[in-house]
Amino acid sequence: MSDNSDTASAAFDAWEKRDFNGVVEGMAEDVVVTDRSRGETIKGRADVKAFYASWATACPDSTCGYEVVAASGDAVAVEGLWKGTNTGPFGPFEPSGRTVSMPWINNLRFNGAGQIISVSVLYDQMGVLSQLGHVTLPSA
Repeated sequence: MSDNSDTASAAFDAWEKRDFNGVVEGMAEDVVVTDRSRGETIKGRADVKAFYASWATACPDSTCGYEVVAASGDAVAVEGLWKGTNTGPFGPFEPSGRTVSMPWINNLRFNGAGQIISVSVLYDQMGVLSQLGHVTLPSA
């Protein structure tokens, strides 16, 4: 069995280099990503590649600032602080030109061949939308 934390790190190293083929290289063809913040499920390497690329499209200067925080058996937890300037579309929203900083976590599951078969993605969607000026949070 390959070292799953190395495979996870390679995916996020590839993201930092904007090598989106490299992001999905260690994933099974039928990988499933669940974006818990948006309530969306992304299936298959091509759509997963587009999902991860969309974050770089929204903020081309962004970094994901990742680190592997736990690895055990078939699971690896990766967290980071995504930071950048919003100069591209962010989902349905036009670019705001504002900077953003968002903590995130991805929980990855692996098959026996060492391929990523699922990813659970969690981040503060309201915080991001507020920082970008797309929503106003109620005052205390």
